[in-house]
Amino acid sequence: MDKLLAIFKNVWFRRGVAVLCLGYTVLVIWIAYLCFGYYFEITNPTPLFVLYLFVNIVAMGLLILSRKQLLTQINSYFLPPIIFTIVIFGFGNWYIIIPPMVVMVVIFFANNSNETLKTVLGTLYLLMYVIGIVGFIGAQIFMGTITLTGVDLSKRDTEYEKLSESGEYRIVRYFDTIGDRKVQTYYVEETEDDIKIPLGICKKVLGCQSIYTATYESTPADLVTWITRKVDGKKEERLMVDSVERENPIPIVKKQKEEEKKAKDKKDESSSSKGLSTNLIITSTSSDSSSDSENTPQDSEQSSLE
Repeated sequence: MDKLLAIFKNVWFRRGVAVLCLGYTVLVIWIAYLCFGYYFEITNPTPLFVLYLFVNIVAMGLLILSRKQLLTQINSYFLPPIIFTIVIFGFGNWYIIIPPMVVMVVIFFANNSNETLKTVLGTLYLLMYVIGIVGFIGAQIFMGTITLTGVDLSKRDTEYEKLSESGEYRIVRYFDTIGDRKVQTYYVEETEDDIKIPLGICKKVLGCQSIYTATYESTPADLVTWITRKVDGKKEERLMVDSVERENPIPIVKKQKEEEKKAKDKKDESSSSKGLSTNLIITSTSSDSSSDSENTPQDSEQSSLE
């Protein structure tokens, strides 16, 4: 037991723990990224939450153990703004938000940094959370759901998903109420950037494209299906939307972005080449002027000798 306590008290051991705790910060950043543009589809939520809770408890213990280390003190000041992004992007998913928030509060007050600095930063972070959350809720009340993905994930039809033949795209459906009308909206999403997690999968929603919106009275009809056509000898996955054939919008948007990027790069190249040409002209003119100035005294001397 004494040897074990000696190991825990060893400064180099605690420094190593402080470095290890950076992995928790990376994990929190990754979770914030997932909350930003992904839909969580959990097959068995209870074991996953237990695992998530266990990871946060272990991280809190390691952070407290290394609380006197400078790296942990700096780490504790970076956690509040990172977890704030989880609160905003994942608002309502309290099982994701609460565990890291508890870790953040505990280590913020437990670390052995300067008390004045802790008070100042604590006040700023408290204002950030209060104003940010109140502002976010107020904006939702007056403006409706605010989301950077363009869709309200709480209205996603969890039982509806249609993969294309290649498996690269999927059709998903959302239910909403606009005034007195109930509507169903279909979107196309890419499957390439989906992320598998223990006991579930995170499906990328950011960048999805709307393809159809229609009203419905009772059970919604299946209005969108995949079809495959040969275009110029190549297979293309298209959409049959209410008996009308349409192109997949995601490749179209990608092509437009590529063309815009090429046009921008071409414009930048032409601007830099023009600037280079101007510099060459100025340099050439300066060289000619200097040559004239060098020749002028000699010409004057010859004139005087004559």
